[in-house]
Amino acid sequence: MEKVMDFLSMAAEELAQIQISTAGVTLVIGLLNCFLGYQLLKVWLSLTGFTIGALAGYTIVSHYTRSSAIQITVLLLAGLLLGMMAFHVYRIGAFLLCTQAAVVSISILMQPKDSLKFMICLAAAIAVGLLGAAFVKPMVIFHTALWGGFAAAVSAAGLLHKEADAKIMFFGAALTVAGIVVQAVSTRNGGGTPVKTAAQ
Repeated sequence: MEKVMDFLSMAAEELAQIQISTAGVTLVIGLLNCFLGYQLLKVWLSLTGFTIGALAGYTIVSHYTRSSAIQITVLLLAGLLLGMMAFHVYRIGAFLLCTQAAVVSISILMQPKDSLKFMICLAAAIAVGLLGAAFVKPMVIFHTALWGGFAAAVSAAGLLHKEADAKIMFFGAALTVAGIVVQAVSTRNGGGTPVKTAAQ
C-alpha cells in the first residue's frame, strides 16, 4: 500500500507540474475537450493511454535505475503500449479516459491533503472509470466536459495569476454545462460520432 501511495503521489505531482508549466496549452486542450470531447474520442483515448503508460513506466523504472536511456526507453515503450491498447480496445480506453478525467476533477473539487481523502478520490475516480466503460457515450461526454471545463477554468486563473477560488469553480461549472449541451446536440442522431471501429 505504501508503494502504491508513493506512486500515486508522484504521479499527481508530475501532472501538477506539467499543468502549471503549460497553462496556455492546458487551456486550449481543456476547451477542446470540453466542447469536442466525444468527437475527438480516438485522439483522447490514445493520448490518455500514452500519458498514463509513460508516467507509470517512468515512475516504476526510476526506482530501479538512474540510466536516462533506460528510463526514456521504458517510458516510450510503456506509453506506446498502453496508448495502442486504449486506441484499439475501446472500453479500456474509455475506462482510462473517464478515470483520468475524474481524478483531475475530483482532486480540484476536494483538494485532498491527506491519504484518506486521496484514497477516496482515487476510489471515486476508478468507480467513474468503470461506469465509463459500461456507458461509454454519456459518460465520455459528461467527463470530457467536466475535465475540460475545470481544467480550462483553472488554467485561465493561472494565466491571470489568480487563485482557483469560488468564482473560478463557478466558471468551470458553467463551462461544463455548456460543454455537455454542445456535445449532446452535436452528436445527436450519430452526428460527430468517432469512426466505427472506435465504437465496437
